[in-house]
Amino acid sequence: MATTTTTKAAKAAPVKNQNEKILAFLRSGQTLTAAQAASMFGVKTVSARVAELRAAGQPIYANVNKSGKTAYRLGRPSRAMIAAAYAAVGSSVFS
Repeated sequence: MATTTTTKAAKAAPVKNQNEKILAFLRSGQTLTAAQAASMFGVKTVSARVAELRAAGQPIYANVNKSGKTAYRLGRPSRAMIAAAYAAVGSSVFS
């Protein structure tokens, strides 16, 4: 008779990837700096993760403070941004 053993890892919820962690953090209403992304999620190049999320349609904006530090936030595109996207690409950008 064969017995099967299950490990705790098999029962645990799937591990979120870096993009999912970043998006969940931004959805909580907080801003994220590169230092925070590195310490909290192990992200070495936050700009690359943000570019991937933007390519997936997430409206992530970068704010640069007076000391030159960039903080990312989740927002809503303005009417002007939507109009610019429509003018540049056409209606296919929204499908």
